[in-house]
Amino acid sequence: MRATSLDTSRRGAGRQDRNARILRLGVYTACLIAITLFSGCNRPDPPDPVAEGQRLYTIYCLGCHSLDPAGPTALGPPLAGIGARAANNGEGFSAAEWLRREIIDPDAVLTPGYPAGLMPQTYGNDFRPAQIEALVAYLLQVE
Repeated sequence: MRATSLDTSRRGAGRQDRNARILRLGVYTACLIAITLFSGCNRPDPPDPVAEGQRLYTIYCLGCHSLDPAGPTALGPPLAGIGARAANNGEGFSAAEWLRREIIDPDAVLTPGYPAGLMPQTYGNDFRPAQIEALVAYLLQVE
């Protein structure tokens, strides 16, 4: 059976509709990606840095670092008393400076029994400065 010009035009219209749907889907996908990537860029700093630090600790740190001095130690050392340990670091840093460095460069000083490279090395790039400061504020008050 021969295709008529009407059948050919319907096929052409069907392809155009499909192409338009694919284009719209691509535009929607690009918009969603852009919103996801840039949604945190203009957020105001949280009003309570300690609460924000606790939230960040729960999301990013708790899986490896316990606040119980006896453990459990899933991957990293317990952080119970980290504020006092940071204050007595023996390197001449303030407690906040020491904690900030440990977050940004976790292999600068290794805890005995824990190998280099265990903690993510990208937090200095992954977190906004206000987030790092919030995490430091929270860790400073951890007993």
